[in-house]
Amino acid sequence: MGGVPVGGRFTNGKSYFVKPGGGSNSNNGRSPTKALATLAGAKTKATADKNDVVYLISESNTAASTTDYQSTSLDWSKDGVSLIGINGGQRLSQRSRIAQLSTATNVDDLFTVSANNCLISGIEVFHGVNDATSIGAVLVSGSRNHFYNCHLAGIGHATQDVATNRSLKVTGSENLFEDCTIGLDTISRGTATYEMYFDGGATRNIFRKCRIISYAGAAGFTFLTSPANGVDRWNLFEDCVFINMPTTVASGTTMSQAMAIAGGGSPDGLFIFRNCSFTGVTALQTSKTIRCQVTPTMTVITATTTI
Repeated sequence: MGGVPVGGRFTNGKSYFVKPGGGSNSNNGRSPTKALATLAGAKTKATADKNDVVYLISESNTAASTTDYQSTSLDWSKDGVSLIGINGGQRLSQRSRIAQLSTATNVDDLFTVSANNCLISGIEVFHGVNDATSIGAVLVSGSRNHFYNCHLAGIGHATQDVATNRSLKVTGSENLFEDCTIGLDTISRGTATYEMYFDGGATRNIFRKCRIISYAGAAGFTFLTSPANGVDRWNLFEDCVFINMPTTVASGTTMSQAMAIAGGGSPDGLFIFRNCSFTGVTALQTSKTIRCQVTPTMTVITATTTI
């Protein structure tokens, strides 16, 4: 069935294999022994809406053999083409990685998913270079995609701690983020203002059993920000854990509020937090609006709380 590997994703389409360390774009990519070198090369060969699958294979634990380095934004733009990481299946820093080339500059939204109806699983996107002009690790502008067990990690270098930078921006609709990790707790966030940003009328996106991690260097930093017209209808977080490293653990800064969700605007959607927990924040939101609903009532663990 399209050369699908045993234990791989069942598909009626074709399978393509990428090895950043040992592959070559002169290969056809149709087997692990004839793997391509880059995801861009595999995307060129894949056909939209045929349920083709691209496998990103980790060959070791080193960056050179696990990472597809980008000099420009990689736009996953073909509908119905899935991307699967072949690695140990861990929940943090998966060894099937997308990262920015250290010499590249002005790479905004390093990994952009503008396509619809794709499964993206077992992939880490790491945006960490010594360049203040590269903003945004992941942008999801497409709809009805499923992100499973991915790590979306932005602001991975101190130089990238600049306003408007973020790990994840969502403008699309009806996407599912399941068992994913969003953010980093290795680089202090000071002037950057959020880990996640919702805009463009983002609608009915679901985050299930995700970990949103951060290391605030300023009280004004938030896990999530959305402007007045950022979302439509509703966006749901269920069974998610929001972790900011508190002062007592890693010399971090307690957030004044976990989220900055503006009221008003058109459209004017709703954020729902169901069975979530928050660590290293003083309040969920200091200026409450009807756009943020938390159920059931939850206890916030602050920097001075004994854990």
